[in-house]
Amino acid sequence: MPASREEVNFQRLLVRCEEMAAENRSGDWRLEKYVCALQDKLADLKKSQVKPAAELMQNYNKKVDFLKEVIQMEKLPSASEKAMKTQLLAPAKASGIQHPNSPSVKRSKDLHQQLSARYANEMRKELLGDNDSFSSPNGVRQRRGDGGSNDAAEDLDEVLKHHHNIQEKLAEEMLSLTRNLKHNSMVAGSIVKEDNRRLEESNRMASSNYAKLKTESERLEVHANKTCNWWVWGPVICVTIIFLWMIFLIRLFPSKA
Repeated sequence: MPASREEVNFQRLLVRCEEMAAENRSGDWRLEKYVCALQDKLADLKKSQVKPAAELMQNYNKKVDFLKEVIQMEKLPSASEKAMKTQLLAPAKASGIQHPNSPSVKRSKDLHQQLSARYANEMRKELLGDNDSFSSPNGVRQRRGDGGSNDAAEDLDEVLKHHHNIQEKLAEEMLSLTRNLKHNSMVAGSIVKEDNRRLEESNRMASSNYAKLKTESERLEVHANKTCNWWVWGPVICVTIIFLWMIFLIRLFPSKA
């Protein structure tokens, strides 16, 4: 099924936003405006009568969320925080109806790799500084002076140490998230157990009340039956006594012919 005009416009704007995010333009306010417009087009696409498939729509949501995270990363103060955030951020994967090597999926992967490399270079510059180094015309970083292999080894140790610290922070955050998840699971389990206990008590009370109500209903039925018998047999006995008394009076005082 061919894409609608709204979907085509959304895809074009999405490609433009991904290209702008891949370019190294710090402080570019246009990307944020473009992403806001992309969100509006995504909302219009959801309300459109001709909607894309559900998996493709979910993939569009992930791409927009990824670009929003990229904008938030650009606002972080240090390159180390940006690099750490990039490691936690994952690009949108291929949906069931998309090929893993499709241009859309490839752009997301390339954008994630470019951001990772960019922030890694910025973090390396923060660690090593720019005063004692310069870049050659072909882009290769060279060191001034005759520092020798000792300076290179020290720089490498600094980089490795910083990466190790980042990994430790990530591990601590994962452990903290695991502890919070375990605590929440235990709290939820205790709440469920307490609810089950209260439900069992309510069931027992309902069963006991039902048994008592049944007993009282039987007693009331017996009492009602007894009362009904007295009301039936009482008038019958009275009528019988009056009838016999009239026969007795007739026999006692016969009529004169």
